[in-house]
Amino acid sequence: MHNLIHTETNGTPVTIESAALMNSAVPKPKRPISIRRQRQLMPRPGLGQVRLTLGAVGLSRLGVQAVGTVDAVGKEAVGFAAGDRVALRVPGNRAAFPQIASERDLIGIPKDVAFDDAAGLLPAGLIARTIVKQLHAIGRGNRVRIASDESGADRFVAAWVRHLGATVLTDSDESHPSDVLVTPQDYVTARRWRAGHGLAQLAAADVFQLIREGAFTGLDVSIHPLTDAQRLEDDIEQRRTAGPVVLVPKDVTLAA
Repeated sequence: MHNLIHTETNGTPVTIESAALMNSAVPKPKRPISIRRQRQLMPRPGLGQVRLTLGAVGLSRLGVQAVGTVDAVGKEAVGFAAGDRVALRVPGNRAAFPQIASERDLIGIPKDVAFDDAAGLLPAGLIARTIVKQLHAIGRGNRVRIASDESGADRFVAAWVRHLGATVLTDSDESHPSDVLVTPQDYVTARRWRAGHGLAQLAAADVFQLIREGAFTGLDVSIHPLTDAQRLEDDIEQRRTAGPVVLVPKDVTLAA
């Protein structure tokens, strides 16, 4: 009969088989597992991989954005070191955080950008950056009409446009001509936009710079405990909120 020990590692439930209990017919009292032993039981990063500790998870209609800290690096993983703060997209729309990830999937987070800002603002910020800088070349003096988007990314586009010194035309400005039109197809194209690792890091650097400059300050990003994940996932799925929302373990400090 295999017995299982349930413990927590950095706030993440871990289940392990205990050889000592397996070889004994007499149940023995469970003793707390030491921090050192917990670390030994954690999965080890493989070739080109790193091990991560959870910082926060951002949820929106654009998907899941996880952020955390590199805990250990595997062989040939040379882009990051233990203690580095990173972000990665997680497949699906359910709050999740992988303990092991390829370094190719990671984006470095500057030390002066808080975990909640990275988790909540980066996904839509990258969409806005693609539209403003890749699909269009919007700058000071432009008059921009922006189509709405169900993901809420249009709010980020508008914030970016205003930060550049351009004018966002509203419904009440229908009689005013625009020289840039952000269309629903632009959002579709931006969501499909894929850049190599180095270019993705550069794009993220632009988003982080706008975070520093306060461009997204007026946007509503709510912070909740990680235990509220199911309720918030349902709210986003049922379109009761567009997000983004940020989920945080109780033992994590968000300050940059």
